[in-house]
Formats: sequence, C-alpha cells, structure tokens
Amino acid sequence: MLTRFSLPLVLVGVAFSLGAAEAAPNEDAPPAQPQAATQIPFGFTLGDARQPTTSHVAKLGSDIAFPPGTFDGNLGGLTSTVPITGKLAIPPADGYFVAFRFMGTTGRVEIVPDGDAAGTATVKTGKDTNCKATQTNICADTDVTAKVFIKLSNVKVDGKALDVGPDCRTAQPAAVNIKALVPISLPAPPVKVTSTFTTPAFAGCTGREDLSRLLTGLVSGPGNTFVSNLTLRCFSSGCKPA
Repeated sequence: MLTRFSLPLVLVGVAFSLGAAEAAPNEDAPPAQPQAATQIPFGFTLGDARQPTTSHVAKLGSDIAFPPGTFDGNLGGLTSTVPITGKLAIPPADGYFVAFRFMGTTGRVEIVPDGDAAGTATVKTGKDTNCKATQTNICADTDVTAKVFIKLSNVKVDGKALDVGPDCRTAQPAAVNIKALVPISLPAPPVKVTSTFTTPAFAGCTGREDLSRLLTGLVSGPGNTFVSNLTLRCFSSGCKPA
C-alpha cells in the first residue's frame, strides 16, 4: 500500500523515467541528412575568331588551332573562396608539323579529358574595382587544373600514312593549369587565358611496329602552351547543371 509519503516519490520516478526516454536517441529514426552543397551552374565557350584555342608544341615549333569548345561546370557559392569543377570539351583538330626539320608531317590531335577539371575560385565584386578587368559586377580569380590525354591518329609523313594504331596517346595525362580572373555575370567580354604544360611520353602507338618512342622523342617534353579566349555563355539561371 502506498503511503502519503511514498506516492510523491513514485510520481517523481515516473516523470524522471519519461523524461529520460524522451531524451534518449531514437534508434529507429533515420540519420540526419547533410545539407547539399551549393552548386551554381555556369558555361563558357573556349576560343573565338580573335583567339582560337591554340596549343604550341615546343619541340616541333608548331601550333595546333582547335575548333571552339566548351567548359561547363559548377561553382560552389558566391562568397569568399569556393570549389569549382567543370567538364572540358574540345573538338579534335588536324595539325601540320615539320619533323626532323625537313619532313612534313600531318596528324589528327584529340584532347581526351581524364575526369573533371577542378580547382578553386575566389569571388570578387565591383565593376570599377575588383572586376575592372572583366568589366562585370561579379568576377572570380580561378585556379583550375584539367588533366587531359593527348591522342594522335591519321598520321602521315610526306603524304604517306604512318600506322600508329587506334590507341596512340600519352601514357599519363598532361596537367593544364589555368589561373585567370574570369567574369561570372552577364554581359561579359571574352578573357584571354594561357597555360604552360608538359606533354608526357606516348604509349600504345602500335600499328605495324611500336612508334611510341619515336613520337615521344618528337613531341613530348616541357614548354608547351595552351591559349584561348573564354567567353561566358550563361551563369546560374539559363544554365543546365553540368
């Protein structure tokens, strides 16, 4: 039998038990989902009539001009320094080279991305201050690296086919790093970007015989350049996520 002294103690115990049950984590509840990172889509066109996308091959002293390409991706926000990622797409181009200083050589050059380009962007504002060079209200200092394989095909020497096989490309991707102040608001003029990179050794250049070492000696090495005009096509609204 509960006495008049024990009843309050029982009620306190029940209240304490209920409070503890409410405070304990619910093992059946699903874990909290992390908030999705900000992803603001953008789209650039690479190359135009004034400055097409051009790569200078240092060892051969020759330039390759590519058709207009695209760089579409996402910006991780509009404040401070944020991540930036994107997909690089540049159509193949036919190049002319002079090998050994006297042999006219032609070939098709293809840029094959090794995954997405990635880096950081520091967002700035002020058309007459921080973004004066881009003539826009918002701009970003970008530091982006694209890793790409360089593939060769349809090679001819003095008009005669040189069988390099279907899988002739650099054994490792070349790292093309681009640092530039670019616009992220429209309308915006094109921005010229440049980069110097090293072309790795070639592999898989096997047709009738393995020509990988020959092409490595002719093409691979440091001091190659990448030059292009970047023109902002869209930012945020009007862009599809890359």
